[in-house]
Amino acid sequence: MGLTITVLGSGGNSPIPTPTCRCGICERAREEGIPEARHGNSLYIEELSAMVDAPEFVYENLEREGVDELDYILLTHWHPDHAAGLRVVQSRPTSRMFSDPDYGLIDSARENRPTLVTTRRVYERTCELYDGLRHFVEDVGFADTHFLDEEPLTVAETRIEAIPYSLSGNADMDATAFLLEDPETTVLLATDDARYLDESELPDDIDLAVFECGFFRETPDGTPILTEGDEAILAEELTHAEVMERVRRFGPDRTLLTEIEHLYGRTHAGYRELEATYEDVQFAYDGLTLSVPR
Repeated sequence: MGLTITVLGSGGNSPIPTPTCRCGICERAREEGIPEARHGNSLYIEELSAMVDAPEFVYENLEREGVDELDYILLTHWHPDHAAGLRVVQSRPTSRMFSDPDYGLIDSARENRPTLVTTRRVYERTCELYDGLRHFVEDVGFADTHFLDEEPLTVAETRIEAIPYSLSGNADMDATAFLLEDPETTVLLATDDARYLDESELPDDIDLAVFECGFFRETPDGTPILTEGDEAILAEELTHAEVMERVRRFGPDRTLLTEIEHLYGRTHAGYRELEATYEDVQFAYDGLTLSVPR
């Protein structure tokens, strides 16, 4: 079957440009837009009508890419830059409300609703932070749920499984990667904060792996970016070097690196130059579409 994946957003905690910031990266993004500009980390998988994560800008990004169907939302974890846009579960065609007096808001909400796909712990952890999500799902019925730790999900020929892991290395499995497999394709989505991902759970043969970019300690010209205090705060985050070590260990046929933060201080052209030094590794940018297998 194969999969077509579009990068809705390739950025991280802060959009690029970042409001109030006048650094060269942000000014260039203001002048040129995409691919220099980046919104929060999110993907769209065409054959599944599925979105991976819901950052703040997801409405705008779905509209930009002309997405007309949203049947599934795969949620990796509860962090705001991946979950703060979950109100997108409300997005529905509403034209019938204006022509049918017996058809109202609740009828619209519960018709053709998407399914939120994650693990039960990620769902509960997200609801702890955004109680409105529980209201939208359980009270109003804006979305269904499917918990992969209870049962894998099959859409057409694609089987979706969870690989749960902890964000902080404790026993709380409050994040998950996703493994998508069909007769032709194996795709691994471990898009952010995956230091504690259990690598023994990963398959040997991966057609495409989507990993976080990992942070850079220096700008391209060698200027240190981080102080000792910064390094302490980021102790549980993967560096770019560590991500590339993971890529080399598993040797996926192709790797896409996303969650590209403002603080890395690199332009789109700079990432193109860096990826030219790697084999079968690409840095994501907003609007990028790729097919798996090639």
